[in-house]
Amino acid sequence: MSNLPLEMIADILRRLPPKNLLCCRSVSKPWRSLIDSPTFIYLHLSHSLHTASNLSIILKNSELYSLSFDSPHRIKLLDHPLMCYNHSIKILGSCNGLLCISNIVDDIALWNPSIRTYRVLPYLPVELKRYFGMCSCRVSVFGFGYDCVFHDYKVVRIAQFSGVDRKSFESEVKVFSLRKNFWRRIADMPYCVLYPGENGVYANGALHWLVSRSPDFDVANIIVALDLGVEGYKEVPQPEFADVQFKTEIGALRGCLCLLANFHYERVDVWVMKEYMVKESWRKLISIASQEVIGTLRSLKPLAYSESGNEVLIEHNDVHLFWYDLRRRKVSNIWIQDMPITFKSESCVGSLVAVNANRLLERAHHDFDKKKSRKKRDDFLSEGFKLVL
Repeated sequence: MSNLPLEMIADILRRLPPKNLLCCRSVSKPWRSLIDSPTFIYLHLSHSLHTASNLSIILKNSELYSLSFDSPHRIKLLDHPLMCYNHSIKILGSCNGLLCISNIVDDIALWNPSIRTYRVLPYLPVELKRYFGMCSCRVSVFGFGYDCVFHDYKVVRIAQFSGVDRKSFESEVKVFSLRKNFWRRIADMPYCVLYPGENGVYANGALHWLVSRSPDFDVANIIVALDLGVEGYKEVPQPEFADVQFKTEIGALRGCLCLLANFHYERVDVWVMKEYMVKESWRKLISIASQEVIGTLRSLKPLAYSESGNEVLIEHNDVHLFWYDLRRRKVSNIWIQDMPITFKSESCVGSLVAVNANRLLERAHHDFDKKKSRKKRDDFLSEGFKLVL
């Protein structure tokens, strides 16, 4: 292969899983330089996302487990970097092969389980203090995603405090930037978060939560998006429903926002927003009746498409997984040895994205700034020529 052009070698290597690529770094200095380059890391990630390859499902119980698509009937115990006296761990989000996790003492880390690199985030204090008329923190939710404008990974925490009358509330929203390595406060969330522990769903460069306009409401039926680029809030338009009596949940499939309508445990419809923020682009992808699944139809969570794109992997009631065939409209249950009795799940793509290499992020940001400056210069020159003409 030494006679092959480097571009051809890159095209071959991008199809390998991260574990094999770590071994390939030892082949030669040119290969190591190629695999470590931001261009190849992006190339490998893009190939994995577009082809649904190198996918795994992270199962969270008291421990963390990995379920690979290549061997879906075996699970692997993961050694995460936030071990403490209690092994309980939370998954706050997943994006581009990185997991945002926290432990019982509120340590937070960004971790790539494929290449075993991690970074523990700085301590996150609460600035809002208890004062007369206000009580302690009512709800705290997180979100994790990628800012595609400034090429940065960001963690968001929304803490909300309710008044003694239960009708007023105040928010404190903080964002951690991986590039800058610190937390800062941004504009408050103008909506009320009702569901503790329901972390943000990442899709289309934004984090999404189900919220209400007031703490008086019992049901959250508004989807609010926090754009990670401009760090502003906006409501997401929802599809038109003939029957409005259902419980709403949200999710993501291959980068698209999903809405799940649960009609009193009798049926769940899964809608996908094909074109972001376009109401007319909502399409009903799946409709599952209660008699098609084992047990009650309490909750569903779409996780990932199969490599063929003809099936969707779905978590059911936090107790088991099944495939849904989009063409035959049928459910196929999955039986896995040593599966936890109950679990939470997150899809995770295998990637080479490193959280302890600021230079990669800075270089990507520098390249972005150069392109932006070049575009401004070209626009200025073109406008100048128009004036002359």
